[in-house]
Amino acid sequence: MAGSVLRDQLVRVRRVAPLGAVFLTGLMLQAAVAPHLAVRGSAPDVLLVAVAAVAVGRGPRAGAGFGFAAGVGADLFLATPLGTSALAYTLVGHVLGDRCRPGPSGTAAALCSPASTCFACRTGRRHPPLLNAIDGDRPVPASARRRRRVAVRRGGVRRSIGLTGLAVGGGRLATAVVATALGGLPHPGALGLLRIVGVAAGSALLGPVAFAAVLRLPGTPVGRGALMGRRPW
Repeated sequence: MAGSVLRDQLVRVRRVAPLGAVFLTGLMLQAAVAPHLAVRGSAPDVLLVAVAAVAVGRGPRAGAGFGFAAGVGADLFLATPLGTSALAYTLVGHVLGDRCRPGPSGTAAALCSPASTCFACRTGRRHPPLLNAIDGDRPVPASARRRRRVAVRRGGVRRSIGLTGLAVGGGRLATAVVATALGGLPHPGALGLLRIVGVAAGSALLGPVAFAAVLRLPGTPVGRGALMGRRPW
């Protein structure tokens, strides 16, 4: 009994520890590096980029938890009331992780039945695209497989850029709304909205790097299917 409880705790620690490393790395980059990358006063929001990557890679629960921690860290460095960024980042992490949760693919439906013992079907993971699919009785040429791989990678890069820009823009806008409604700060106005757009555009370029890093973390089962397959909206 005690052994099983200890093993469960070790599994949880192994799943959470990589996210802790991502959080500390993002916090240091936000505090030490991001200000030097500012263009006309708009610096990339590294923490929100990390929230987007974790939400897509780990799902809504991890996205919300990581968003809360990242928001608290952001509040310590931004001139906003404590808790405003935490609330906004939590919402972004949960919504993005929920909307990007991978559903059953056409490949999975073709290969597996509802009673299948396939591990991917039982755990809700998405089947990767079949790059070696058979077209009738003729195998797909190697050149076609290479083109398909390149197309999949390019689609993943474009999707990561779009999701990152969406997350950063939504997170910054939600932070401004919460700070105005609960913290009594003035509305950002047109200039503030333009700055949010600039931050989102600059941060989106960091999306592919952040997504690739999170997808390689141990315990990230859903990210590749969500990134390469289903559109969030």
